[in-house]
Amino acid sequence: MAEDAVALWDAVLARGIVPCGLGARDTLRLEVCYPLHGNDIGPDTDPISAGLGWTCALDKEFTGVEMLRQVKEQGPARRLVAFVMEERAIPRHGMPIAGGGEVTSGSHSPMLDVGIGMGYVPAAQAAPGTGLTIDVRGKPRAARVVKKPIYKREG
Repeated sequence: MAEDAVALWDAVLARGIVPCGLGARDTLRLEVCYPLHGNDIGPDTDPISAGLGWTCALDKEFTGVEMLRQVKEQGPARRLVAFVMEERAIPRHGMPIAGGGEVTSGSHSPMLDVGIGMGYVPAAQAAPGTGLTIDVRGKPRAARVVKKPIYKREG
């Protein structure tokens, strides 16, 4: 019940847990490439382009399945990619990517100590290793498409 929230919070803190905010959540989910609804995915994106086609049972019938089958068959026009900045810069949501793309999520990775992000780019620019140019506050900055996840714990 709601009245138990304070006691629960106090019990969690008593066990040595350190609270963190949305910034920490955002950095952690971005390092492992978990898409955020409203940024990376939403009503205007399809799961094939977002790399989430595995979540769709295209052999079943549901609203929109024909469109998704067509996107899968033809290949998406754009793809959600992960990238790492090659220059000192922090990419942010909405920044343009040269060639017709856009950053959907970006931050500084404390684990890698570089700017990282995800964004939609034309399918021809989506292969790992492909160079990107991101407009970071009016300055072109180099980035490179990387395989997801961006950060993977060793061991």
